[in-house]
Amino acid sequence: MRTLPQTDAPAAEPSEAQEPAPSHAIAKLIPLEKGLYAFTMVGQAGWTGTGPGLAVPAVHISSLPQNSDELEITDVYGHPAAWLGARHSTVFLKSPRDSGLALVTTYAARDPARPATKLEIRRLDDAGFALPVARRETSSRTGDATWPAPIPPLVVLPLADPIAAPPSAAEIRVEIVTHIHGRGDIRFVDEPWAGRAGPGFSIESFTVLLRHRLAAAAVEYKGLTAAGVETDWIGSGSPCGIRGGDTPLIGFAVRQKAIAGDALFDCEYSGYFHSGAIVGPCRNGAPCLSTAANDPLEGIQLRIIERPKRPNLPRRERPPD
Repeated sequence: MRTLPQTDAPAAEPSEAQEPAPSHAIAKLIPLEKGLYAFTMVGQAGWTGTGPGLAVPAVHISSLPQNSDELEITDVYGHPAAWLGARHSTVFLKSPRDSGLALVTTYAARDPARPATKLEIRRLDDAGFALPVARRETSSRTGDATWPAPIPPLVVLPLADPIAAPPSAAEIRVEIVTHIHGRGDIRFVDEPWAGRAGPGFSIESFTVLLRHRLAAAAVEYKGLTAAGVETDWIGSGSPCGIRGGDTPLIGFAVRQKAIAGDALFDCEYSGYFHSGAIVGPCRNGAPCLSTAANDPLEGIQLRIIERPKRPNLPRRERPPD
């Protein structure tokens, strides 16, 4: 990927106002086979806090937006449900087909002393969990292979640690919306990786959202598609790539564009590719590409860090002639 020369851009007006309250939602995709499952929130140690209109910690479970009716989700009374937290600790989810996907969004606790939020997923159909204990014991004594052996919970998935202070006051909070082939738009907030939905789920387009006013005006990015098309440098908030065109990205780059004033940012980023290769961290406009030819991009990792401002040194006066 070639790097285009930087061009001057209008100066962004500095702002003394505080940044908007950061989002603390973390989204994960859970692949499911056909069957009935219990999703239980564990480790929350009771609910004690609230967000604006929301009890936290809380977990929202749904189908993907483009398949909104794919999953049947109910509470213990059989009523439609989607939330785990203050009111429900368990919901039941029925996947009508293999290769289903559940979108799990976690709203983390705001007390760092609280335990991490976890999700226990149990299979409840005849895959082993719903089989009566007596019948399983009889099956194990007689060697009858028609009854599955007892198995542990399908998975205990860590969802989110309690919210802690940012690792550095100079690091800018980053949100990335990826358009994933066959899955649509998925938003990633404060996640180690954006994307990585599974093997074969390549990124066709991505959008970087920055709530820091100066960084949003200063940072730009570009992509390279599998068709050999290199995009222009694109500003924060605009999509980069071809949405729904069945053409994955195979590379990208992020940098600060030329901007007046003292606001300078370092852009550090890595890519995860279909071959399993992780490339990076790359910095400040260097192309992030796999060494394998036409290797689709499946994950993006991005950090944007504000450089310390240079001190204003007093001007030396020339001695009189």
